[in-house]
Amino acid sequence: MFRISRTTPAYYFTSVAHHRLAIFRTGKLKGVLCDAFKEVRKKHGILILAYVIMPDHVHLLIRSEKEMSEALRLLNGVSARRVIQYLSDNGFAESLSKLRGETRERNHKHSVWQHHSDSLEIFGEKTFWQKVDYIHQNPVRANLVENSTDYRFSSARHWAGNVLADEPLMTDHLEIDWR
Repeated sequence: MFRISRTTPAYYFTSVAHHRLAIFRTGKLKGVLCDAFKEVRKKHGILILAYVIMPDHVHLLIRSEKEMSEALRLLNGVSARRVIQYLSDNGFAESLSKLRGETRERNHKHSVWQHHSDSLEIFGEKTFWQKVDYIHQNPVRANLVENSTDYRFSSARHWAGNVLADEPLMTDHLEIDWR
């Protein structure tokens, strides 16, 4: 359990797809992203408190003992590798070509994410709740669903207490010790 405070902040991230491409249109690619986040969560002890995966971006609210930049690097890095591997293994050459960029450090040839993710440390419960609401209402505002709990790739159901047996990504929001 932890309390959201100056010494134990939550981190809010928005990661946008390269060139704002709708990479995550399909449930399969959203699932690949969920599996990557599960991997990071398990290997690096990052708590996922709230999330939504939209067609061209992701919002995450997490807690980690790691520095914010390191947590973001892990989440974006592992997810990018898994997405690129999936596209490569399944013959999506045209999709990969859209992600092609300049060859960078460590010989990376593709970019899944834009390089300037939006990130914010959350120190108080009021701001935390605002971000949870913003995350969960994203699919409603985008006219993807009428009710936030109907969007499969979101933690809205978790927070409403309606978890499905086959949830794509579980959250750790019950680890929060509220004031």
